[in-house]
Amino acid sequence: MKIPLNTSTFDDLEINAAIDVLRSGFLTMGERCFKFEDEFSKYIGSRNAVYVNSGSSANLMAFFALTNPMCPKGKFGGQRLMPGDEVIVPAVTWSTTIWPVVQAGLVPVLVDSDPYTLQMDINSVKKAITGKTRAICPVHVLGNSVALQELQTVAKENKLWLIEDTCESLGTRYDGKYVGTFGDIGTYSFFFSHHITTIEGGMIVTDNDEMAELFRAMRAHGWTRHLKNRQAVEQKYPDIDPRFLFITTGFNLRPTEINAAFGMQQLKKLEGFNQARRDVTDFWIKELSPIIKTGAFKPMQIVEKTVPTWFGFPIICESNELRNRFQKHLESNGIETRPVICGNLARQPAMKAVNHRVAGDLTGADTVMDRGLFWGSHPMMTNEEKNYVLKIVKEFFT
Repeated sequence: MKIPLNTSTFDDLEINAAIDVLRSGFLTMGERCFKFEDEFSKYIGSRNAVYVNSGSSANLMAFFALTNPMCPKGKFGGQRLMPGDEVIVPAVTWSTTIWPVVQAGLVPVLVDSDPYTLQMDINSVKKAITGKTRAICPVHVLGNSVALQELQTVAKENKLWLIEDTCESLGTRYDGKYVGTFGDIGTYSFFFSHHITTIEGGMIVTDNDEMAELFRAMRAHGWTRHLKNRQAVEQKYPDIDPRFLFITTGFNLRPTEINAAFGMQQLKKLEGFNQARRDVTDFWIKELSPIIKTGAFKPMQIVEKTVPTWFGFPIICESNELRNRFQKHLESNGIETRPVICGNLARQPAMKAVNHRVAGDLTGADTVMDRGLFWGSHPMMTNEEKNYVLKIVKEFFT
């Protein structure tokens, strides 16, 4: 049996919605995209949602907005970032959390992560703060949540921006509220393997209306065309044709109407998808508890106050040697595996060409890199597939 990390979660609803777009003749960013933004903002509980072409683009726009001359003041007292300012990030993350920081002329400061929750270590964050620190970017890893109340306190005490990379945890709740909405900015990904898919796509959310307008301009070349307050802005420049008015630098990060048509159908299914993910992992944790109690491996530990969404089934084995043998056993029996994202990103060769700082030791991140792996726990998994995985895992440890 083959057990992939994920399978297609769309059906005729999404396909027919995409066909309707093609028949309409209007394919580029338009009313469907704006409707999807409205529906997403209501779901997640944020005043503004701005749809872009990927989660990576959402991160890119977030950090470039923080360096933009039009950047407003942050909710915790954050001010516009300048070249050389430091942004604290976890060492256990995906590369496109870090690259936008560097591309915006900022310095990523890598801190350790808890090897069992996989999340940014708050004490390491506190120790990493210097006079150059201007922002913190927690990453909610694989459906779990960072301890956000503590992090909010740190941000407020130090007047820092708080940017939540939520690309792996759409729908995860912390203290009754969706992650991605605790900081100044939250980012999400709708790639094929994520909690919902729009083929490619991402979302950036904020309660700051000025910041949202900056995102809307930056998304499309710095243009005013899609601003909410377009008329008020255009009146300031009566000598310029309002159809081609540019107020800032920007990119082309626009999604398409097909992406949005997919997204609106997928969003209706999200709660069901996430409950299915929890059901799969709860089953495995219960059935594998005798093995877990031996210490051979530990599944990801859920942070207190968190209702997770389990982007895969991540584990930490008791040794590197055991991890390697177990991974080979899973793969040879058709169960697809992955490392826990980039592991300790400080050890990746690309970092040699990047201006960055490592704060403290990264022993937790090293543990994740050397002893961690995950396999799929997607919402389309059948009982037969769940039991097959259980059988293969038990075979190795018994």
